[in-house]
Amino acid sequence: MTTRRRTVLTTAVLCTLLAACGQGTPGADGSSSPTASATGSPTGTPTSPAPSATTPAPEPGAEAEAGDFSPANAQLTADPSGTPVTVTDVRVGSHEGYDRVVYEVAGGGVPGYRVTYVDQAVEDGSGATVDVAGDAVLDVWLTGTGYPHDTGHEEFAQDVGPREGTVVQVTRPLTFEGMTQSVVGVAGERRPFRVFVLQDPVRVVVDVQSS
Repeated sequence: MTTRRRTVLTTAVLCTLLAACGQGTPGADGSSSPTASATGSPTGTPTSPAPSATTPAPEPGAEAEAGDFSPANAQLTADPSGTPVTVTDVRVGSHEGYDRVVYEVAGGGVPGYRVTYVDQAVEDGSGATVDVAGDAVLDVWLTGTGYPHDTGHEEFAQDVGPREGTVVQVTRPLTFEGMTQSVVGVAGERRPFRVFVLQDPVRVVVDVQSS
């Protein structure tokens, strides 16, 4: 074999070895690391967006039960059934077109409700006015309720808010003689609203239209 032919073969072998070495970066165990995609994840591995901590989870079954909004001058009512209940949780979330207030209860029964706008909410029993953030006042009464020692469940004991949105504050539930009052402070003028009950667990939902 001539000197020129040996030189060509040697060069080809070196090029092949260099190409093989460039396939990946050796790891600590001598293996090659996978090539990263533009998103920073290994090639071929799908990525999912991280959940937003500011977006409230929807209430299961709520949209099927919601119905139409009632005019701002309406009074919405329903009767209770079963054994007394206690409000164990209150939460508020902003959704497209409305803000939602959820009163979760426990005790076995289903509460009734009376919900309407008032000029000034007055606390049952004491007669004291209820201070709440916002311009309009939506007075929420749940009926068929009981004290914690009657139902065996602790009552939710804090206000929700002030917060940004259409519903700016919800006062803590206060129970007196089978009725529980909570006041919803609404930003701006009185707005259409709707009220309905969900099951498993039992919840009274109050939606206030925002647009």
